[in-house]
Amino acid sequence: MDWAALKSKHMRAAYDAETRDLLVKFSGSRPVKHADIPPHVYQNLLETSDPHFYYNYYIAPCRVSPHHRQRGSVASYGLKLALLIAACSLLMATSLDPGNRGIFEASELRSN
Repeated sequence: MDWAALKSKHMRAAYDAETRDLLVKFSGSRPVKHADIPPHVYQNLLETSDPHFYYNYYIAPCRVSPHHRQRGSVASYGLKLALLIAACSLLMATSLDPGNRGIFEASELRSN
């Protein structure tokens, strides 16, 4: 991957067309890798008159790789589902018999 000069003194970019990985380097910082960037997005970054704006608007949201993002969201949904099930169970257990705080007498169970 070769670094290309952009229309900015403080920013460079390198693109691998086979893997669709884009590296962006700002002066004084390490390169940031972006996965699965289409070739036209890289070409637009090279041609734009304001690469900082283009980068922040179109490329920066893709900073996290798709596989990492998916694992995090699955864990997040799993946690939300577990909390929802626990809350529903608690609500159902307390609403069965509010007078006796959810405790049933043996005679009540036989009559039903």
